Amino acid sequence: MLNPLNMPASTHPNVLALLILGLAASLSAAEKSDGPVAISNGESFSINDYLVPGKTVVFGFVSDYSPPCPCEPCYNLGDPLDALHNGREDIVVVEIDINREGVTKIDWGSPVSQQFGLRRVPHFIVYGPDGKVVAQDDDSIDAAEGRSMVHEMLVALPGHADDNAS
Repeated sequence: MLNPLNMPASTHPNVLALLILGLAASLSAAEKSDGPVAISNGESFSINDYLVPGKTVVFGFVSDYSPPCPCEPCYNLGDPLDALHNGREDIVVVEIDINREGVTKIDWGSPVSQQFGLRRVPHFIVYGPDGKVVAQDDDSIDAAEGRSMVHEMLVALPGHADDNAS
């Protein structure tokens, strides 16, 4: 078997360049997949592992046992976080299911709920393209800055804002 590193430079591909191209291709696939990145089973995680330079990243903490958004635009979208992820090239959505397997109510005791001090769901943290927090909810019902920002993004989606005018 030939060792490509011992071959003259003119006869083998630039291995480093191929590795970089492969890494770039895998990163771009992770940046904008067909749907939101999903983290399930209530496990804790590192936000830094999911930030995408140059993109706004919306972290949405959800539970199957929380009520859906009652507003018409969100209801019409079916899955609002999926619609947001697919409707805007500049936004990546990371959807975190706070429930552990087998828990049949909102799982406030899950590792991720404890890690982020969650008191209500959905709960949103929005990071700007520079990797800094631009909006986040806290446990006060009156301080839902992240939820408000995400809702404005949803209402502004092409084709959905016109649906609200009627």
